[in-house]
Amino acid sequence: MGELYGRSIDEARRRAGAVAQIAAVEQSLRTDGPDAGTRRLRIVAGETDLELLPDRGLDLGQLRHRGVPLAWVSPTGWPRPGASGFGASFGGGLVTTCGLLSFGPPSVDAEGEHPQHGRYSWLAASVTRAEVTADAVVVEGVVVEASVLGAHLELRRRVRVPLGGSRIELRDEIVNRGSREVEPMVLYHVNLGWPLVDAGSVLRSPAARVHARDAAAEAGLSTWAEFPAPVAAYPEQVFHHDLPDVGRVSAEVRAASGLGIRISFDTRELPAMFQWRVAQDDGMVLGVEPATAATILGREDARARGLLRPLAPGASWELGLDIDVMRDEPVT
Repeated sequence: MGELYGRSIDEARRRAGAVAQIAAVEQSLRTDGPDAGTRRLRIVAGETDLELLPDRGLDLGQLRHRGVPLAWVSPTGWPRPGASGFGASFGGGLVTTCGLLSFGPPSVDAEGEHPQHGRYSWLAASVTRAEVTADAVVVEGVVVEASVLGAHLELRRRVRVPLGGSRIELRDEIVNRGSREVEPMVLYHVNLGWPLVDAGSVLRSPAARVHARDAAAEAGLSTWAEFPAPVAAYPEQVFHHDLPDVGRVSAEVRAASGLGIRISFDTRELPAMFQWRVAQDDGMVLGVEPATAATILGREDARARGLLRPLAPGASWELGLDIDVMRDEPVT
């Protein structure tokens, strides 16, 4: 078990007037602005402060560690359902889940129409648990993506933040509740921003090979690992990282200051990873995106390349990430 402010967890609990002094999960409702009426959950676990978004599939919003913001948040924020299109409603945050049936550009198939990056982030979660335990703060919820006489997928999410550390554990179980086989397609869009992401910040990837999505990315392929200085206009660049089939791997983003994020996952669950980079004066963002299929070109391309995996009725997949904050370790 870790420490809180130089004391063991047990000693910290004895010294605090209430557990809420050192760890809490707080529920609130937004009352103003484009997201008025939407729910928020705030996890406080020692030096870690994490926002959860129940009305965005229990995705992860801003993360602060020792008061420093680490996630990128877009100008749109997280408006209520009804905003016009992905570009007008993609709030960023630490993790945006893309799926559960498609990610990448819009597409149409036997399952229906799939908007850019899927429907998931517009689905509301039923929060089933929110509590401080002996060693962690834990939130759980259920999200359903279904259509009449069509696909019926249930995602059961668990977010756990251990006390006395700097780790966020995200665990999902996707269950096929329908009567026929379905082919899920999921991507975890991890969005990192300033001050972690700045000129000279470095991405360390487990990839055996990195290649560009298109001509815009090709122009930056030789420098994919180092974040550039911002300019007035910067076409987004997307890189595909070919991962080794070795099980557990990690990608790291490190600033020259020593501040960093490590994203760990299992390639048996998430065999692909993409990188999204924009270095623009009005927004510096680095996306690290583990995924279930090795294409960022949408469901049609995934099907054509044989990358979709079937999920039988009643069967389930287990997916997840660990996100660790690293401090005071200079880039070497």
